Amino acid sequence: MEMQVLNDSQELENKKYYNNFIYSYKTEVTRKNSLSILKYYMKFLGVTTLRELVAENKSQQIIESDIKAYLVYLRNQKKISYAAAVLYLSVVKKFYVVNTDYPFKWNLINMYLGNDDTDDNDSYGIEQEEEREDRPYTKEEIQIMFNAAQDIRVKLVISLMSSSGLRNGAVNILKIRDLEKIEKYQLYQITAYRKSKKHSYKTFCTPECSTLIDSYLSYRKNQGEQLKGSSPLIREQFNTNDKLKINNPRHLTPRSIRNMINDVLTKYSTLRKKLPFDHENNRKEGRNPTMLTHGFRKFMNTECTKAGVYPDFIELMLGHKLPGVRSHYMKPDIKTLLEGTKECKGYLAAINDLTIDKSNRLSKQVQELKEQDDYQKYIIDKKIKEKDEEIAKMREAMRTVLDTVDIMKNDFIAKQNEKVEKDKEIKDHFKKIESRLFETQIFAQKLDEVDQKRQEMYAKKGFITKEDEEAIKNVIVGDLKQNDPDL
Repeated sequence: MEMQVLNDSQELENKKYYNNFIYSYKTEVTRKNSLSILKYYMKFLGVTTLRELVAENKSQQIIESDIKAYLVYLRNQKKISYAAAVLYLSVVKKFYVVNTDYPFKWNLINMYLGNDDTDDNDSYGIEQEEEREDRPYTKEEIQIMFNAAQDIRVKLVISLMSSSGLRNGAVNILKIRDLEKIEKYQLYQITAYRKSKKHSYKTFCTPECSTLIDSYLSYRKNQGEQLKGSSPLIREQFNTNDKLKINNPRHLTPRSIRNMINDVLTKYSTLRKKLPFDHENNRKEGRNPTMLTHGFRKFMNTECTKAGVYPDFIELMLGHKLPGVRSHYMKPDIKTLLEGTKECKGYLAAINDLTIDKSNRLSKQVQELKEQDDYQKYIIDKKIKEKDEEIAKMREAMRTVLDTVDIMKNDFIAKQNEKVEKDKEIKDHFKKIESRLFETQIFAQKLDEVDQKRQEMYAKKGFITKEDEEAIKNVIVGDLKQNDPDL
């Protein structure tokens, strides 16, 4: 295909179409991928410049016809999936929307996308049908990749993507400041797309991945690199003897990450079939049952779901927007996203399922069992302590009751003694009174005797002398003393 030579006016016009298209996308990665897809469409049409796509001789009907033929070609000749066809069409649609005013019949054009369920796939055979399956990687497959990887960066990328669910395009732009260590759980909180107000979100990685990150950063530090917050988390390979290169780290590109993973899958394992390359169209033919990097995100989603993590939490950790008003009202904090609540499980519930290496999973299980044992021991000790405290309180209460009883008993005895003493005193007093009454009675009797003797003496003599009175008195007193010597 000959390159068309453009004059200044045509070059300016071509640049205008380019700018309209490329700047309708927000991220550099999307721009680059979309431009690559658009060039594939241009190659199909046999044009070399963007202005040829909207030339004056290109009516709406001709452009629509070109797009339909392109979709049929993609589905029938290149055998791409329905999802891929939708993506290819979206790029072409974007170009024409921003560069023309034609009212394209997109609903009609969409009918040419085909359908994965109804397309004629007889040419694939049974083996080809299996290849068309779109599934996540299994834990065993990721373990094989892990063991096959020769570069710690590849291990780190695999572990990071499978445990955090980060996109390929988010991993390569991560900086060290985007990670925050949560020492309590020995894992990292990760901020994806930090600079984007609309697309930034939080996720986490497993302790297994955290250990790899620490080892990788420690290696770079030991090589003389001054690690800064702005330094890339995963950098391009460097010569350890070149001091200038060491302290001028560069980010990996999404393509380099894809190539690293693809090499592990095709060169060092049999997990992925090496697809033939279509040099004419600059793309691979056919596809494998798992998406090269997106399979890790699907693994994270699947394992978190199996572990019972709350579905909305999973969506948020994958960077997805919740549907409807939930995106405005569902705003869990980081602690809830990580630890969950009594009703909703968080990321921690899936750590064991997201851990790849068996030894790490076993150590994690041992740690969990130890924590459970420690917790049970803590509960038992707590219950014993509570029981001892309860018994001590009961003993103290009994001691108080006994002391009170003793006091009451002593008071009762004292009062009884006091009563006895008073009773004795009263009895003695009564005895004295009785004695006095008896004495008074006797004395009264003696007085009666004196009076009787006086009357008898008066009757005999007709008078009573003083001597007679004294004699009578002495007789009476003598009788009284005889009865009571104390008188």
